Order: sequence, then C-alpha cells, then structure tokens
Amino acid sequence: MTKTPLRQMTLLAPLALILGGFPTGCDRTPDAGDTGSGDTGSAETTAAPGRDAAVDPWGPMPTTVNPFYFTEFEEWVGKPIASQEIARLINRPIPSELDEGRSFLMFYRSDCEHCHHMLEQWFTESVPATTIAVQVPDTDPADAMPFPSTLVKRHSLPGGPDYVISTPALFAIKDGIVTGFASDPDEPGTVEACISSNAG
Repeated sequence: MTKTPLRQMTLLAPLALILGGFPTGCDRTPDAGDTGSGDTGSAETTAAPGRDAAVDPWGPMPTTVNPFYFTEFEEWVGKPIASQEIARLINRPIPSELDEGRSFLMFYRSDCEHCHHMLEQWFTESVPATTIAVQVPDTDPADAMPFPSTLVKRHSLPGGPDYVISTPALFAIKDGIVTGFASDPDEPGTVEACISSNAG
C-alpha cells in the first residue's frame, strides 16, 4: 500500500466511503486536524528513559502513515504489543511499563460514552497496574467529554488516518505480551477476566 508522508496526510475518499459502513463502536467524525487532548508529543525517535535504544522493541516513531488502519483486536492476544502496527503509532516516548511487568493499554475516543464508562468503572479510584489510555483522534472536539481519570497516563495516535477500529479496546499486558482483551464495559465479567489475565 502506498504510504503518505505524516505531514501531508490525506484520506482516500472512495476508500473512506466504502469503509463508512463498517461498525466501529462509538460513532466518530474524522477530522485530520484533531490531534486529541492527551499528551500528543512529537514524533521522537529516541527510546524511553531507562530503555536501551539498541534493543527497543518499538523502534522509532513511524515517519509515514497509511490512509486508514483496520485490525482485529482479538488477534493481538498472545502477541507482543510492540509488534502491532496501530500500537506502534502511539506517540513517544513509549512507557517502559508496556515492556516490563504488568500494565494495561486502552484505545479510546473522547466522545465515546462506553470508553468513559470503562475508565470510570475500573480506572478512576485506583488502577490495578500502570494504565495507558491512547486517544483515537478522529472525533469532533466539540463532542469531547472530560477525561474521567487522573491516574491514567494519556497518549494518542496521529491525526489524519481513518481508524476503522471499535473503542473502547482494553488490553492487559505482561512483559510486553498481550494477555487479555475486553471491549464492552457492560460485560463486567469479560473486563474482570481481562484485568486478571496478567496478574501473578
């Protein structure tokens, strides 16, 4: 697939029309100029503090992006989080907890009620381990809701591409490997199973 320079990102109109019918969780209005309200940072190429750049599984921030991204999140379980194309777009520096020990990663949209429900229910009063919330920046800023937790580290994906993914998408991670996945806060058993999958 032809890639587009990060500074000259465009959406392929015919492709966007085709993909418009796919269910992707919370409704969204793509906005190439919206970089989100989280810690957006810049496209740094250095490793996070304490990480050896020579063995950094994430490598540098990609300098090009595709017009759209689609993935089956269930297929991430059992695989390194750093090997997933969308995850590699998370703005740098990547928290070292995603490579060592127990952590959680959640993709969310600022206008997604289910995303906020999941954060409020499981990651507001306390967090079971370091938790990183990654904003998917394809929503209208006017519809954004206040971020509900002060305990969660905030990152984002680059604006521009059409992210054909459903949110919320919660991942449990241990030593860099995805151990569990949950996407529906109205199914607390599934969320609890995800959260406990990286314990011990």
